[in-house]
Amino acid sequence: MVIPGPLVDAFIYYITVIVVCEGARHVADRLFDRKGSVHRFIIEFLGTLQVTTTIYENAVIDIHLGRQAFAFTLFSMGLVFALCNRTAFCTPLAPLEQFIFGRLKLSELIQTLAAQFSAGYIAFSFARTIWLRAYSTTDAHSDILGLMESCGFNHPYPIYYHLAFELIGTFIVRHVLTRATSESRDSRVRFVFPALFMAAVFTGTVTFVGDQALDPLVASTLFYGCRGLSFENYMLVYWIAPTIGWMASAYWDSLGAEDAKKKAAKERKAEKKRAKKNE
Repeated sequence: MVIPGPLVDAFIYYITVIVVCEGARHVADRLFDRKGSVHRFIIEFLGTLQVTTTIYENAVIDIHLGRQAFAFTLFSMGLVFALCNRTAFCTPLAPLEQFIFGRLKLSELIQTLAAQFSAGYIAFSFARTIWLRAYSTTDAHSDILGLMESCGFNHPYPIYYHLAFELIGTFIVRHVLTRATSESRDSRVRFVFPALFMAAVFTGTVTFVGDQALDPLVASTLFYGCRGLSFENYMLVYWIAPTIGWMASAYWDSLGAEDAKKKAAKERKAEKKRAKKNE
């Protein structure tokens, strides 16, 4: 069986990103206190860098190896992320939610966002360095580099369709993943399902919808500066809409949590009344 050249090139790329980021994590583990702010910053930076840099190579898989290979790659990278991320958020939406609901301090939020945006800012430079410096058997990387440097939006529908997709999509993604990764779930489900679910979501999105990100940082990494969308519309579609969708899901869950607390309190009161009557 002959292995396609672009597959070899992509494999080298993915391995390079994973080894560099994981190696740097091990160095950070040895040099810094794992409970300290410096270590948290580095882990968040490396997790975000790994995610945002591998995203670029997915286009090579899609173009040269097809949509099924693209879906399998997303699933595989999702599993790798689950193994390597070490509590990194890798999205600004999750720490923002935790800050709004009082589970994260302002200083911790700022530190997390600084790590994420620093990683997102250098992700393309990191990818470009690998494309130009790493061993290649084909022109797949030089071709994709040209596409990235002259990018334009793929919006087959009116812009408000894409805005609605970002808003509703992030609501659904958070709603599903929060429940799939609950401590009550089997550990195998918590490990496999998020990768499988997100692979299905993004494969369907690329196939039927166009350029969607469902995450502001991913959108900034992939699409910022591309032709075909004004800055105002870009912020509305890729930042404001997903933030509203994510926070709406978080608010929905908070209402459910409040109802559960009230119900538990009523049950405790009823239990006390029954105990007094029995006395």
